[in-house]
Amino acid sequence: MNTLYPITGVGLGPGDPDLITVKGLRMLQLADVIFYPATSMADGRASSFSLPILQKLDMAHKAIPLSLPMGAEDRERNYLEAYSIIRKEYEKGLKVVVVSEGDILFYSTFGYILKLIRQDRIPFYLIPGMPAFVHGASEMGLPLVEGNGRFSVIALPSTFTEIEQKLTGNEALVVMKPKVLDGWYNFLKGIERPFFYAEYLGTGKQFVTSCADDLKERTIPYFAVVIFPSFK
Repeated sequence: MNTLYPITGVGLGPGDPDLITVKGLRMLQLADVIFYPATSMADGRASSFSLPILQKLDMAHKAIPLSLPMGAEDRERNYLEAYSIIRKEYEKGLKVVVVSEGDILFYSTFGYILKLIRQDRIPFYLIPGMPAFVHGASEMGLPLVEGNGRFSVIALPSTFTEIEQKLTGNEALVVMKPKVLDGWYNFLKGIERPFFYAEYLGTGKQFVTSCADDLKERTIPYFAVVIFPSFK
């Protein structure tokens, strides 16, 4: 009978491979197989934010993509299929690692898979990673929150009104996945609140700004974040 090892989840961090934790890197090095999330594009190619990180860490030779589209359509079926692939490798007695960009459980694809792992009572081990907004605060060069201050996080906001309501006080606000809303330039120009915009943090495509005019003609990608630091 094969010795079975816990399925390990590793957060890769926001994009810069040097920002993975020491423990996370060690688990990648010990792994027999590393599964990473990928999205199938219309032209048949697979797109993945995690793969370039694994490549730079010299882990691509044991990396296998899991097709996990970002949309809600067929989400349950896609995750069940991905989990089935992971479980087969686990049952072979392999050291299986599943990675996700950012943190492993903060708006992460792994969160859905973890529910299935727990359902089957399979042992697991989790290694956190740095979320994009934490890296963004460093790039901003200002404290995100201080003292007894508070901050909120909104992902996939439905309207700018929802965001505006969160900005009525002096609390910090982080907006994840702002791509779902059109009109960021007009919104940011119209509010009297400092902000910091960042996309593709830690990669060669990184772009950051605190000037709304820089966003006038810019297309907001999926991997973007808007930070409103505490306002006093």
